Amino acid sequence: MIKRLAKSVLRVSANLIGPHHWRRGPCLLVLTYHRVLPEGHPDRASEQPGMLVTPELLAMHFETLKHYFTPVHLDDWLRAAKAGDPPPGRSLAITFDDGWRDNYEHAFPVIRAAGMPVTLFLVTDMVGSRYQFWPNRLARVLKAWHPKHAQHLDEATKRQLVSLSVPLDIVGAEATPELIDAVIGRCKVASDARLHALLDQVEAVLPDASSAGGDETARDLLDWDEVREMADSGLVRFGSHTRRHTRLREDLKETQLEDEIAGSRRILKEKLGRPAPLFCYPNGDCSPRAYAVVKDAYEGAVSMQRGWHAPGEDPFMVKRIGVHGDVSQFSTGLLGRVSGWKGL
Repeated sequence: MIKRLAKSVLRVSANLIGPHHWRRGPCLLVLTYHRVLPEGHPDRASEQPGMLVTPELLAMHFETLKHYFTPVHLDDWLRAAKAGDPPPGRSLAITFDDGWRDNYEHAFPVIRAAGMPVTLFLVTDMVGSRYQFWPNRLARVLKAWHPKHAQHLDEATKRQLVSLSVPLDIVGAEATPELIDAVIGRCKVASDARLHALLDQVEAVLPDASSAGGDETARDLLDWDEVREMADSGLVRFGSHTRRHTRLREDLKETQLEDEIAGSRRILKEKLGRPAPLFCYPNGDCSPRAYAVVKDAYEGAVSMQRGWHAPGEDPFMVKRIGVHGDVSQFSTGLLGRVSGWKGL
């Protein structure tokens, strides 16, 4: 409670004296969003708090930020900066990661109403599928869990879950958003393949937490028709987030890197009939070999390093600031957050 109050005070202070007031030279603020869901939407129960805003909050963000920044397409700004002619003053680029269906249903109307240029990073092989990212699968498992289910798991699976600090002694009602967030954070040490395999085992004894069936309403991600409609607006441009949301770690082979990184750009060009110049590193992971492949295939890439981007800085490690409802319910919190100060 004291820590949360202290952060609130710091955000108010950053709102009053942050660089959105005084920074004058060419510079770029890049914001990261994920999901846009109305209050009461069932998906909110299985999502990390740091991934969410409501449509109303997104609209407030856009309106507030326009008072301090000039909205631009991210690739246009990077191209101009490379040519030595970046836009003057403070620029703003909005990005969305992963390609959630709610970006079309709930964010796109707000984007059109605001006339806001946006870059949306797609996991190309998952477009139109009913694929579920492992953090969402894990959250649904935890919400449906009861200790009695552990007796139906084999010992090897239980040992692996315990090694990842997944609690097997909780009742689903105890799985608060904070607990879910912490468990997901601890599980990131494991590979995606290992986590999906473990969740397959758990869901087999916990049918209520298994992925939804063939109902069209169960689709979490955008399909290509929705992507094309957004692209045709001229406001939304699409970049790559790999083919399968593969974290680009040291253990990947060269063929995997090429397939995930360059392969996703080829798919975007084929599906949309236009180039995809930008890349986004899943989970922010980037080995030196992955960086080299990205640099060869794209014009720029966004990272999870926090801060503002300036001309002359690495266009393949563009800094961003994540924005979500927990830290930006009011304009003061939003502007404090975008100051880029650590800990806010």
